[in-house]
Formats: sequence, C-alpha cells, structure tokens
Amino acid sequence: MSDEKFEQLCQLWQQSARNGGNATILVAEVDLLPQFADSNACQQERFRLLLGPQINALLIGNPLGESTYQVTITFDANTIANFLGLLQQHLQHQPTLSDRLQQFSQLSIQEEPESQPQFVLELLGILTPDPLNNGNSEIAYPRFANQQFASQALRHQLERERILQQVSVQIDQNLDWLVIVKMTIQQVQKLLQVDRLVVYQLEVELAGPSGEDAPRQLIDAVTYEAKAAEAIPSILHFRDETCFADIPECRHKYRQGFSFAVEDIETTPSLSPCLRDLMRRLHIRAKLVTPVLVQGQLWGFVIAHQCYAPRTWKAGELQFLRQVADYLAISIYQAQSYHQLQIQKATLEKEVTQRAQQLQEALLAAQAANQSKSEFLGNISHELRTPLTSVIGLSGTLLHWTKNGHFLSLSKQQRYLQAIQDSGRQLLSLINNILDFRDIQAGKSSLQLRPFSLIQFARSAIAQIQPQAEQRQILLELDFQVPVQQDRFLGDRERLGQILFHLLQNAVKFTPEGGSVTLWVWREDQQVVFQVEDTGIGVAPEQLPLLFESFQQLEHYRQRTHGGAGIGLALVKQLVELHGGRIEVDSTPGVGSSFTVWLPSPTLAPKIDLIPHPPLTQPRKTVVLVEPDEAQATLVCELLTAADFRAIWLIDSATAIPQIELLQPAIAILDDQLPEVVEVSRALKQTLHPPKVLLLCVQPPPGTEPLAAQGIDDYLLKPIQPPRLLEKIGAMG
Repeated sequence: MSDEKFEQLCQLWQQSARNGGNATILVAEVDLLPQFADSNACQQERFRLLLGPQINALLIGNPLGESTYQVTITFDANTIANFLGLLQQHLQHQPTLSDRLQQFSQLSIQEEPESQPQFVLELLGILTPDPLNNGNSEIAYPRFANQQFASQALRHQLERERILQQVSVQIDQNLDWLVIVKMTIQQVQKLLQVDRLVVYQLEVELAGPSGEDAPRQLIDAVTYEAKAAEAIPSILHFRDETCFADIPECRHKYRQGFSFAVEDIETTPSLSPCLRDLMRRLHIRAKLVTPVLVQGQLWGFVIAHQCYAPRTWKAGELQFLRQVADYLAISIYQAQSYHQLQIQKATLEKEVTQRAQQLQEALLAAQAANQSKSEFLGNISHELRTPLTSVIGLSGTLLHWTKNGHFLSLSKQQRYLQAIQDSGRQLLSLINNILDFRDIQAGKSSLQLRPFSLIQFARSAIAQIQPQAEQRQILLELDFQVPVQQDRFLGDRERLGQILFHLLQNAVKFTPEGGSVTLWVWREDQQVVFQVEDTGIGVAPEQLPLLFESFQQLEHYRQRTHGGAGIGLALVKQLVELHGGRIEVDSTPGVGSSFTVWLPSPTLAPKIDLIPHPPLTQPRKTVVLVEPDEAQATLVCELLTAADFRAIWLIDSATAIPQIELLQPAIAILDDQLPEVVEVSRALKQTLHPPKVLLLCVQPPPGTEPLAAQGIDDYLLKPIQPPRLLEKIGAMG
C-alpha cells in the first residue's frame, strides 16, 4: 500500500478517536519512545490502536521500501488484547496512559465494530475508492447502510488486500512463480467462493522427445486448478478450446484488457452453440474470464467457474480478479527474466570454459613449440658445430704450416681441402634445406617443370648416395620397372631430386653396416611410384606420426647417435604435396622401413584430382600466382597460405601455361606487368580444365572488350589490399 493511503488510514483512526470523546483512546508509535518521533520514523513499524466503548481497531504498517507499506487491519479481540499487553511493557514513562490502557484490558473488548457503520464505510472508501464518486463512500456503497453487510464487506475487502499483499511479498522474496500461482488461486477460490478457479495457459510446450533436433509442440491448456470440493469434476490439462478458432478478434480483444463474464449459459444469447456445448461438457454454468498480460503479450487467463448454478458476477469480484491477474503477470515476468538470466549465465559459463580450454590448449601448444624450439636449436647447433669444427681445424692447420715455412705433403693438403669442401657442402645443404622449408611454408614455392628421363634421374640419385653407402658397407640397389616408352616424366627435377636424396640418405643413415637399401621405381595406374626400402633400425608405431613433423628428431640431441636437423622428412612431405602427390611409411622396429611416394604422371593422367590413392585429408584449393615481382609475390603467397590455400608461385609467363595446365589450379592470378598478359589469360581459358583468372593491375583492364572476352574473370587494383584480395579469391573459389 502507498504511504498516501496509509496516512489516510491513520487520519481515519485519529478522526474516530476525536469523535469518541474522552471515552476513546488512540495510541500511536510516537507514544512508546521518543525516538519514534525523529526523522527515521519512516523506517520503523507504525501503528494506530483505537480503543473505545463503540469500536476497537488496530492498524499496523510495516515499511517494505520507499513509500510502500505492508498494512494489517484487525478488529479481533484476542489480537488487540495481546497487542495491548505488549504496549503496557513500554509505557513506564507515561503512567497516566498506562493506567487507562490497564482499565481497557480489564473490560471485554468488542468482537466487531457493530456500532460504527460510518467508520466501516469510510474505511472501505479508502481501501477501494470509486473514481466516479471521488471516494464518497455513502454513494459508492449504499448497500452498506445495513451495519451487518458493512461488517461482512469490510472483512471481505481486508481478505482481498491480505491476499494481494501476500502475493506482493512473495514476488519480492523471489519465490518460485509456480508456488505463487498455486497458492494464489487456492486462496482466491476460497475468497470468491467459486466452484472452480483455473489458469488457462497459452503455448505450453508439450513434453516429448528431448534433444536439440526434436521438434517443439506448443498447446493451450489448463495448467493449474483449485476446486471447492472433490466432487467437482477436474478439467486440469484440458487443451485448446477450438470454439474460438472462428473468432479471429478474440485474442486481440483480450490483449486490450477485455474481460468476459457469463452469468448463465442457458440464458446468454451471445454464446455460440459450440461454446455452449463445450461449457456444458465441462460442467460450467457461469464463468468469469480475465486475461494475464505479460509485457503486453497474452500469456493466459484466470477463469472462475460456477458449475451447477447461475451467478451474478459483481464489479468488485471482476476488479479483484484483474488485480490477481496483474500480480501473477509480474511474478511470471520475473520468472521469465530469471530464466533468461540463467540461460545467459549458462552460455557465459560455457564460453568461459571453452575459452579456458582454448587457453590451456594454446599454453600446451606454446610449451610444445618452446620444447621443439629448444630441440631444434640443440639439433642445429650440433649439425653446424661438426662441419664448422672440421673447417676451422683443417684450415687452421694449413695456415699454421704455411706460415712457418713448412709444407704438408700434397696428399695431406688434398685430403684436408677435400674435408673442408665436404664440410662446406654439408653446411650449404643444411642452410638450403631450412630456407626451402621456410619458403614452402610461406607459400613462396616455385616449380620449374621440365621433361626428363626417369631412369637417368633414378641412377643419378643412387650415384649421389653411393659414396656414403660404400663407406658404411651398405648395399645400395636400384630396381627400375618402368617400360622404355613410359620413361619420360614432366616435373621439377631439382625438387624431386631433393625428395629422393633425403629418403635415400635417411635409409643409409639408419641402416647398420652390412644392411641394404633399395630404390624401387614403377608406374601404377596414372602415377609414378618411388619407394625407398631399407633393413634399418625401424620406427616404433607411436613415433610414426612425428616423422613428418618439422624440426622433430626421434632421438634427443644430447643422446642421439645419428645426425640431422629434423627437417628432412618434413621438407620431403611438403615437396611431395607441392607436386600433387602423397607419401606413406611402413616400418617395423628391428626389421626396417619403407617410404613410398606417389606422384601424378602428366604423361598418362593430366587430371591430378583423379589419383586412385587420395590423401586422407581434404586437399586445399590450389592458387597459382604468375608474378615477376618477388616482394609482391611474397605478400600474396603469405596471405593465401594463411587463408588455407595452396599457393604456387611461377616467375616466367612464357612457361606458365603448360605448368598451370599440369597443376590444374582453381584460380590463376596474373600481373598486368607480364608480357602479353591478355594472350596468356585467353590461352588458359582454352586448356582442358580452365582456371578462374584474377588480374592484378594498376587501373582497370584496357580495351573495350568485356573481361570475359579477354579471358579475365575479375581484377584487383594495386596496391593490393589484403581483405579485398581474400574477398575476390573467396568469391571466385
């Protein structure tokens, strides 16, 4: 209740005390202790106790918040007597008032205010003022001229206020809205003395199969019910009243606050036959319907039923039912807001957990990367130190003897110089491998495709490793099974030579003395297959996934017995994939290993994507860049690689067409600085599998012909903007 209404009640108690004369006593909170009269009185419990020969009434106000009170009004003799006893304990400083209260406590306090009907009427006027009559209780409540009716109406009104106040307190305490609804309709049913009070809820989710993909089924149904007796039939869970389907404006009217009352279904002419039959089947003779509006949306209805007899619904009953619906709407909205908050909280907690997991994974990855870096630095320092020690030591020896006028024998000088040269070549090979691996990782890969002989290529690879094999007494063999008419192969001989060199070198390195290493070459379907088989130490199954990881050594650099920086096999895998091929390994500890490389053969199979043994993972889209400027090529390749494309950089436009036809990329990027760039783009459109062509240019392509006629699908102005480049590539891919 507002503080304004509470003050009106206090004034009514004071006016009644003045009208009662000296025989009437009024006690307030300021009479107890002086501190109740200070500025903090609004934060304390306030009361007015009226005692007289004609009326005894107690008013108590408990502050709930700013300008709001929970109000209790009672005429009960026992309650007033108990309160009177408590007061006497606090009136020691006012003996006169204490003596008078003692006299009243010895008298019989009236049970009802039967001799003060005017007091009751004015009290009702404050609690339920009639706006049409400006609170004039004599006009608003003429039927209360009979004091018995006035007393009953007052009790009825006070019970309504108590129920609404109780609901308000429950809402403030954030009680479960289901508990509030059940408790409220039970009390309202008893107060209104209706046969049945129900809550009819709209769009209730029907229980069914759980899961994210399970369809949600919504129904309209009775969800709560309170009955006056067990003999009254239950309509709990009654579903949608189909009789309203033909009334499209029905729900719109309810959203506007419309209430519906039927006093007798047998005499109400406006009822449709369908609705009248439905109410008969549900044992409804009279009903009162008021909507529950939650934030302007129709949530459901509170419906009072009289089952067996007609009933004339009073305006006060309808007003009270509307107030109940409003309080329930507040409770429901509060519950919905809390539910949404819980969902947001759960979502936030899930995101926090995911982010924490991602951070944990990133931390582990960083720790692994740091460990790999330490391992790599250890490996590379070992690999650099050995040849550098030889170079520095032997060159120092030569310098020492020549400075002192002494000369080593010619054979020693040759041996020392040969060792220095071998160490230098070893260092150069190591550095080149690292740079090649970096360029391929960055997408700055360049293929120079030329036809060559497979038999000569295989013999050259064997001859390159033969000295190392002989030094370790390892039998190095070549088993070449390619027919003479299929000997020609189109590829980058230098890159393919790196592949065989690393595979053969590793095989010799990890094969004990007296073992054997064999290079097998054959054609299989539309591919050329290279297989390096050894009788070496083999690899444990749990270590196989680490073989092609960059900078990985299966031995710790402080304990290992075999050299290497740990990038050989990683570089091999990158080069094989650059040619559109794949590599597999089969190894048994103590028996040996077999590395097999499948490369597409352009002689027999111009389609790289028809390899009978596809990679286990989905290959990335290939983009070929023909660009003479290295700085610009570096930028484009790094952007494409970061966007998960496989970028291949070609320098020479003269040989670009056969290379692009072999690689079969999805997109070809041409620079307008290339000679005869339009002729190149047109030629690409004539290939068996023409790629999309993107032109890099300073200004829009010249000429009056459409872009399509020039063999160009789209263009991008320079200087290159990374977002625009990726947007163009994404749209073309």
